Amino acid sequence: MSEYRLEMRGVVKTFPGVKALDHAQLNLRPGTVHALMGENGAGKSTLMKCMFGIYHMDEGEVVYEGEKVQIKGPLDALNKGIAMVHQELQPIPERSIGENIYVGRYPTKRLGPIVTIDHEKMYADAAAVLKEVHLNYDPRAKLGSLSVSQMQLVEIAKAVSADCKVLILDEPTSSLTAAEVEALFTIVNELRAKGVSIVYISHKMDEILRISDEVTIMRDGQYIGT
Repeated sequence: MSEYRLEMRGVVKTFPGVKALDHAQLNLRPGTVHALMGENGAGKSTLMKCMFGIYHMDEGEVVYEGEKVQIKGPLDALNKGIAMVHQELQPIPERSIGENIYVGRYPTKRLGPIVTIDHEKMYADAAAVLKEVHLNYDPRAKLGSLSVSQMQLVEIAKAVSADCKVLILDEPTSSLTAAEVEALFTIVNELRAKGVSIVYISHKMDEILRISDEVTIMRDGQYIGT
């Protein structure tokens, strides 16, 4: 067995006129927080969007739990146990917190020939996962009733609900208060203790020094070192 849970090797991604990733790489160990650092435009988020299936690599490979895998899209990534909390949130404010947590993968039940969403199970499961990450929110409340920072914490609950083995946090504290940052770090430490591999993208050196076990540096789409 490899010492790494997930390896990205020789990743190339080109957009019109721009080589965003030039044989980039990243190796994640189980139960660690791995900081990914570099200037804006270094390729950090692009590499993570390749891992999460938002972008498809032009070249390179992903080895996950010892096997080479193709990640076809975000839902495929979630089903594999890879979750991402984006810097740019895409909430559905008019739907409930529970619906936002399980969007695209609602629990269902059968009523004769009809398959319908099992709302009771969805809200019970959502309440359990919110409690797991220490969020005292009503899963039936509209997501739009929360602040932007609270929505970001709900996104972390969504990742936890997928029973993720890899969690990508892209600038997770950009809109959080000091108290919410402490709450986030509590969640991160608990997930690390459970063996989750966490990628932590940030420009805040105090956070990096406090929370991370390893650091990988990128520059101009290239891997510099770990």
